[in-house]
Amino acid sequence: MPLTAVPELSASWPPGRGLTAPRNARHQVRKALFGWGLGEHAEDAELILSELVANAISHGTGLVETRISYSSGLLRMEVHDDGPGRPVLREAAADDTSGRGLTVDYGLLDLHGGIFGVEDDADGDGKTVYVSVCLAGGQ
Repeated sequence: MPLTAVPELSASWPPGRGLTAPRNARHQVRKALFGWGLGEHAEDAELILSELVANAISHGTGLVETRISYSSGLLRMEVHDDGPGRPVLREAAADDTSGRGLTVDYGLLDLHGGIFGVEDDADGDGKTVYVSVCLAGGQ
């Protein structure tokens, strides 16, 4: 059986390190998904990616980089930073102003199907945190 290439759509950008970084990530992922004809998935993707970026800004170090890709019905969203810490799922108290992002991401993954993971940098303390989501009716 001959091998066939499956095209991958991808985009990457540095969202910055300031308070506007999650907003920048939401804007970029929305723009990409609508450009790829996947706009119906933009709202959930915006939420997932902005939570990953917010975690990288709050807990990571160095330049934050973001990449999204789509191939064969799978949307992968990645956020890289140079910090040694790893994401930790915790239970936020009712009056906490943060700490719910990963819980929201896991809830969306349970709803849509997908995985959450962390890949360590081979040459340092950094890592890439990623979420892969199965999109219904994928191309």
